[in-house]
Amino acid sequence: MKTIYTVFLLLLLLCCTSSSEKLAWEIANNSQTNKKELTRFLEHYKTNKDKDKYKAACFLIENMPNKYSINGKKQKIYDIDIVKADSLIKSLEHSFFLKEKSPYLKNYTFEQFCEYILPYRVADESLQYYWKWDCSRKFEKQCTNDIIQTAQNINAQIKIELSPEFYKDTLKSYSSIIKTGYGKCDDRTALVTMALRSVGIPAAFEFVPYWGSNNNGHSFVSIILPDNKIYPLQNTDKQANGDYYLSRKTPKIYRKMYSIQDLAKHIDNIPELFRHNDLLDVTKLHNIGSCDVTVSTNINKEKENFLSVFSPKRWVPVAFSSSQTFHHIGTGNIYNVDRNKEAIDLGDGIVYLPTHWVNEEAIPIGSPIIVSEDSVREIKPDTKHLERVVCKRKFPLNMRIVDFSKLMIMGVFEGANKADFSDATELYKITKTPESKMQKIEISAEKAYRYIRYRKPKGTFSIAEFCLYQSDEKLLPFHPIACDAIYEDSTMLNIFDGQPLTYYQVSGGIDLWVGVDLYKPVKISKIGFAPRNDDNAIVSTDTYELFYWQDQWISLGRKRPIGDSVVYDNVPQKALLWLRNLTKGREERPFTYENGKQIWW
Repeated sequence: MKTIYTVFLLLLLLCCTSSSEKLAWEIANNSQTNKKELTRFLEHYKTNKDKDKYKAACFLIENMPNKYSINGKKQKIYDIDIVKADSLIKSLEHSFFLKEKSPYLKNYTFEQFCEYILPYRVADESLQYYWKWDCSRKFEKQCTNDIIQTAQNINAQIKIELSPEFYKDTLKSYSSIIKTGYGKCDDRTALVTMALRSVGIPAAFEFVPYWGSNNNGHSFVSIILPDNKIYPLQNTDKQANGDYYLSRKTPKIYRKMYSIQDLAKHIDNIPELFRHNDLLDVTKLHNIGSCDVTVSTNINKEKENFLSVFSPKRWVPVAFSSSQTFHHIGTGNIYNVDRNKEAIDLGDGIVYLPTHWVNEEAIPIGSPIIVSEDSVREIKPDTKHLERVVCKRKFPLNMRIVDFSKLMIMGVFEGANKADFSDATELYKITKTPESKMQKIEISAEKAYRYIRYRKPKGTFSIAEFCLYQSDEKLLPFHPIACDAIYEDSTMLNIFDGQPLTYYQVSGGIDLWVGVDLYKPVKISKIGFAPRNDDNAIVSTDTYELFYWQDQWISLGRKRPIGDSVVYDNVPQKALLWLRNLTKGREERPFTYENGKQIWW
């Protein structure tokens, strides 16, 4: 019986291998533009005595359809049309060299090797095959006997300056990332994945398509362990605690795969995210809360279903299902991380909108739902019962912004009539965390001063704005001054430019100060200042518009603020709301209004 079972397994394996080989040759022979190169690559290994190399070559070709790069004109250039046999051969040979020599690969299967070491590309970056041997040369000195320590060493060596200005760019080529040292988190993720694979560490490009509490996504690298468990790395060169590689509410996590996946095969009308059959849903492998969600809507069984999350431009599909049930949907919890460490007054859970996908748009098929660890509940506006809503912000107050405000604690505003401040008088001392916005402090001093300064006795010196007012609320004219240590630093002038998003910050100083020369002694009425901030508090000179959701965003009218808030008296209770600033800015998030507070989603 044991012999029969063994023979059956061998036949099954041969059948699978034959199927893979047949498909690879069909793809190569059916190529209208690149048949010569594809077939030459396969033929090279078919006549080779190493069967594993031939299997690997077949694996690369059979899974090559839909692999692509994006050129400067935003056009997709498919690998199947442009790859060269010699380049594929050199890439494959380097991978097999690692398979034989790398101490890390001894406990991995051939399938894991093919998926996480063998491929000539990581995501949709421009093709440059030489990254394997170039990275190997650059990073082999970081190798230790421990695979995790080696990965951490290499991650710490990759120093890429990440900037929001690159978010809309396509993925950079390997040479471009190395040459410029600039990019977005996807660029760094691709480079770290390349570097790890180049020294024989199975690694994967994983990403959050869109946060459930912020208006972008994220990517990072996970080391694949022999048992298919993961060790994620923070997308930074800082040696940070691995538990904090996710910092925001996470709806879904996907992995870029080389092998073709079944997630959304043979479906034409589908969002770009799911269109190329290269994603593996790995949400359940991560340290976040998730659950299965069944949506009770009038679903059209002939259409595919999606759960979409909010963005200011449109709802963004992040999860896919062919039925009413969605699996492994993020609840917003990151285990071991306090939700309040992200922002103040965040709600419990993530808001999703059940949608279809029609003409490149997410079309609602039900009410928004909040998915949390304990429940799934719909958000439906009660249009028969209205309430007053007082809006203080258009975007949640991130704790990172609060930390900037804390840097001003113990800072002192002083007045003097001598340029060296030897006769300085304390006008106001910041003893608690100031608000993350422009604020005015009334000054009761009767004496007139020519020189006014902001001084930080020790610690990080950080301030965004500084100005002075007369009793009639008019701004006083002045000439900027500063201590010798920072006087020649031109960025110091950011403090006086009237732009709340610019700032000046420097670490490690003692008694650093900036100030103004009023040209003559003047009685001041108020001091205006702002910590480094996000400019998402209500601004009295801006125009706002409040919306609530009922199958679409419905306007409740445009208004100018009263003081530091925008007030609406005609708001349906229990509604999902969205406050837009029509004057400036782009950071906005939906909220509900509960117990007199904005609760953010």
